[in-house]
Amino acid sequence: MAGISDIFNIARSGIRANQQGLATTSHNIANINTKGYSRQEVVLESARPAEGKIGSGVRVAAIRQTVDTFLENQLTALHEDLGSISARNNYLVQADGIFTETDNSGLSLSLTEFFNAVRDVATNPESTIQRTVLLAKGQSLTDQFGTVAKGLNQIRLDANGEISRHVNTINGLATKIASLNDVIFKVESSGPEALDLRDQRRVLINDLAGLVDIEQVTMKDGIGIHVGGQLLVGGNHANKLSTKSDPDNPPLHDVTFVRSDGSEYSISDKIYGGQIGGLLALRDGDIVKFQDQVDRLAAVLTTEFNQQHQVGYGLDATTNNNFFSTLTPPAPLANERNTGGATGSSVTIADSTLATFQGYEVQFSGATSYSVVNTATGASVTSGSYTSGAPLSFDGLDVVINGTPAAGDVFYVNAQKGAALQFGVALSDTDKIAASSTAAGVPGNNTNALDMVAVHTNRQMDLGNVTLNDYHTITIGDVGSATQKSTQALHSKQLEVDQVTALRESVSGVSLDEELTNLLSFQRSFEASARMITVADELMQTMLSMGR
Repeated sequence: MAGISDIFNIARSGIRANQQGLATTSHNIANINTKGYSRQEVVLESARPAEGKIGSGVRVAAIRQTVDTFLENQLTALHEDLGSISARNNYLVQADGIFTETDNSGLSLSLTEFFNAVRDVATNPESTIQRTVLLAKGQSLTDQFGTVAKGLNQIRLDANGEISRHVNTINGLATKIASLNDVIFKVESSGPEALDLRDQRRVLINDLAGLVDIEQVTMKDGIGIHVGGQLLVGGNHANKLSTKSDPDNPPLHDVTFVRSDGSEYSISDKIYGGQIGGLLALRDGDIVKFQDQVDRLAAVLTTEFNQQHQVGYGLDATTNNNFFSTLTPPAPLANERNTGGATGSSVTIADSTLATFQGYEVQFSGATSYSVVNTATGASVTSGSYTSGAPLSFDGLDVVINGTPAAGDVFYVNAQKGAALQFGVALSDTDKIAASSTAAGVPGNNTNALDMVAVHTNRQMDLGNVTLNDYHTITIGDVGSATQKSTQALHSKQLEVDQVTALRESVSGVSLDEELTNLLSFQRSFEASARMITVADELMQTMLSMGR
């Protein structure tokens, strides 16, 4: 039979349980604005009955979080996607600004004004004034090519710098996650779940996912996190990422995983998400494509105009002069996985009439044999025996490689690379502008000047059978289209993130109205339990007075 002491014990259990409820509710209210906080809930159950049948009050069975694992994982994946899209979009908007054409500036305008000046020379070939204007317009065109080329190159450098900064941030996050893994494991080994610490770890993981795509694995001693197929965080240990110079992409850097022995393993080609994934796609994909298009325009203009200018005669009767500076292609670039001792020496345009301005791979099947593949078409161009220092001639190019290659070694050749940045006017003497088709026709002959004008309106095979201005218009369209699609994707992904975040808040977030209701309920229960103590005390006093 229950006695007064049992009433004391039951009331005391009610006070303890409701006190915990009040504390938990207060904790929820205090963290209503805490990032990533998941609402906690006190789970009450009746205490084990005395003698198997007499009620013993209430006890706190557990304090649990309201967490939907599916939503949490979905939100992490969305952080990866949003980080990638936003980082790429930021720089695409900058690239779009570089290509923006206005009424008084832009590469298309400079091209048109330059050829208008050539047309003016054709109209009055003996005029020094018209020739001076032509050289000035040529310099303006040079400046415009330089502005675009430098702007695109700066975007790549800025993206490269941002990647390095994100790598440092990732290492800091990895260290914090490993530390939380350790603390959580120790706390939960001897007690209940460390709910607040788990929330903090989840926030850090989402921050990490915003920077790089990750793969999570539940381990005995915490959450394991893989990046680029490598274990970045395992239990209480965090490895590191780093960056190192990319020989395939100078002067830019690869993202690398630092092994335990200090060696570095490149994982750039295994990163697709997060801000680093977006920056890599932008730096080594989008911007390279735009650079190639501008370089090709500069290379074709230089080659076609120089070829026509060389066959004409200036006022001083000289011929075979270049109007624009000749192209100086970069040396063959060795693949970073090459194992031989060969190095790229030089690339020379031996015959500009045969040059295609496409990319090539020089592939070695052994120390003395090679083949050349056009990377744009996939077609085999030529093959033969290799001798160190001897030119490999194909498609108007002389390619020189020195040293001894190994089977499987590859060198990349691109005669147009850097053409926009190199673009310049070679002439300084107006008398050397070759307007005449013959020496005897000087000064009044304008036939060659008219042929140079035709370079502007002719469809160029190396530009896809379109004119110079049309090709640049296509490039502007490509940049604008990529930017627009990226902006739309960013808007769409942000809406998706907002929707899932709202769903997560509806499940795990703190509702102030609900918590205030719980607060009042626990308060009333606490007061009732306290009142039971008072009643039991009065009963006890009555029993004691009866015994006197």
